[in-house]
Amino acid sequence: MKHAFQTSDPMPFLAARFALASVALWGGMRLTGRRPQVTQWGVATGVLVFLGFAFQLEGLAGTSATKSAFITGLNAPLVPAIEFLAFRRRPTFRSILAVSLGVIGLGLLTGAIWGIPLSRGDALTLVCAFIWAAQVVAVDRMARSTDPASLALSQFLPTPVLATLLSPLLGERSLPTTWPAAASAAYTGLLATALAFFLQAWAQARIPPESAALGLLAEPVFAAAFSWAMLGEGLTPAQAAGAALILTSIPLSASQGPESRDSTDAYGGDAG
Repeated sequence: MKHAFQTSDPMPFLAARFALASVALWGGMRLTGRRPQVTQWGVATGVLVFLGFAFQLEGLAGTSATKSAFITGLNAPLVPAIEFLAFRRRPTFRSILAVSLGVIGLGLLTGAIWGIPLSRGDALTLVCAFIWAAQVVAVDRMARSTDPASLALSQFLPTPVLATLLSPLLGERSLPTTWPAAASAAYTGLLATALAFFLQAWAQARIPPESAALGLLAEPVFAAAFSWAMLGEGLTPAQAAGAALILTSIPLSASQGPESRDSTDAYGGDAG
């Protein structure tokens, strides 16, 4: 995506990515004889998906890909905090420790711990992390009672519409028509969106939200490696220490295993 933004604006890119993902997943369901079903709660969660990507992409224009990935990784320790605010599920000591380490890591990674204000890109990406934590929690409430492909498709639909409507308001008109931008839209649309969201919905029917967030631990690690190889980005020793603290906070946040799941979903249905 960082490469794509050299020739394409974030909102048009986002619209193209999710339009492609929607068509690909819908077509895949039809080819396999499955009937796509759009759910109201799935579409509502799709608004969170749009907001999460919108803040991430706008933030990515003002920060490095490496820092963006690690800041976004804070969504894992934030999951218990969102669950407490939404459902009064009391956080464990490990969850509190995870959030504390993540905040310290954020401070080192961005320089805020030395009194340096968050850059606009870093601040927007931090908002993105909160939104993704809420999305993980929302999917957890639906995954046990909804077909994973239909849940993923429902989450895709709001983004092309909202991104298209928002593009002229932000003055963003450059479409992903160049080779790097088109290739990025195809890769992120088919693999990082259509396939990844389906796998997330399928997996979250079987594991708790903390473990789902834990599964995203590899994202900032691989992002750092690819950013170094493709963009020449690196981290200072202090930033690397902050990144390490964020990585440490992610497994700490997975303090409850699958046996802690409730036997009923958020809407009273039997989880089977």
